[in-house]
Amino acid sequence: MLIKDLSSEYSKIEKNINSINEYIYKNPELGYEEFKSSKKIIDFLKKNVGINNFQYFKDIPTAFVGQLKVKKTRKENIAICIEYDALPGVGHACGHNIISSIGLGAMYLLSKNKNKLNTDVNIVGCPAEEIIPLTFKNGGGGGKIKLIEKGVFKNTKAALMIHPATRNEVDPLMIAVKQIDVEFYGKAAHASGSPYVGKNALDAQILAYNSISVLRQQLKTTEKIHGIITDGGDSANIIPDFTRSSWMIRAQKTQELKQLETKIIKCFKSAGLATGCEVNVIEGNGIYENLVTDKKLASIFTKYSKDLSIDMKTNEAFDQSKNGSTDFGNISKLIPSLHAFLAIVPDDGSIVNHQPEFADATLTTAAKEAIKNGSILLAATILELQD
Repeated sequence: MLIKDLSSEYSKIEKNINSINEYIYKNPELGYEEFKSSKKIIDFLKKNVGINNFQYFKDIPTAFVGQLKVKKTRKENIAICIEYDALPGVGHACGHNIISSIGLGAMYLLSKNKNKLNTDVNIVGCPAEEIIPLTFKNGGGGGKIKLIEKGVFKNTKAALMIHPATRNEVDPLMIAVKQIDVEFYGKAAHASGSPYVGKNALDAQILAYNSISVLRQQLKTTEKIHGIITDGGDSANIIPDFTRSSWMIRAQKTQELKQLETKIIKCFKSAGLATGCEVNVIEGNGIYENLVTDKKLASIFTKYSKDLSIDMKTNEAFDQSKNGSTDFGNISKLIPSLHAFLAIVPDDGSIVNHQPEFADATLTTAAKEAIKNGSILLAATILELQD
């Protein structure tokens, strides 16, 4: 009965929600620069959810917390987290427009069932989930890490969000990740006339890259290292005196990530020693910790998924080596959390996250169905959490 009622209520706002999804898709903005998207979202919350109590952050201008207040005595709240940043070059190829749309749909449904709530519900606007290069303006990501540091989740008893994907999965294996950039400083010289005078910073980068490639043979299937050289020198006839590379390191658990990082740093230091170059390691905006899914939240979410005829699976049903990362993992280490997947494309490898085709898929009929179902599932789960 609850699902039927929520579905009926959603139909009244569905056109509006889909319009916002399309707007965010057409206006992709990188992390900490999501001014158009955050304004559009806040305007919807004011007009359609009746939220007028917002918290803003001077040093994170595209972050916000909107609170759906209810009459109660407790200080606790439940949080719906949304994301709206895009990727460089491929726009919303991770589907954050859908994440926001689902959050808005859920908040609308909860506002129409306010009499059933005894806990405030916060919608937390989380910028910069994507880890973009540190050489970019505002590079590095980690919006939720900054919001944790500001105490946004201090009184939160549960946090929930839904991410579009290639499969329906209640407890995806999201692994820990850390971003580092590495600079090598050598000495310039004429590459033909007097190369023996120089110290080749590009040789150092390539040596480090090859050392890491060798290291990969000894990695677990859930450990990943991927990197690119972002600055390899200026001219072929000059021994490069400066080079820079950008890396992401991943492991299933945060402690395993730290151990892997130690091995990688040794690769960089040994390359510097071999070429006579100085090494400078630049860290990103902190570690994205591995996701911990709360069993109670997962059970409730799965129950209502069945009511919507969604075959919701657990991570054991999928290849454990295919995984990403999220700063929502940091929240999940502090409070009961749910970061479920809803499919918008087939799980056959033809379209995957971070491809332009995935961005386009966020506007399809399947995507609109996922937004509807996700809104209903978040609202139903939160309503059952009331005690």
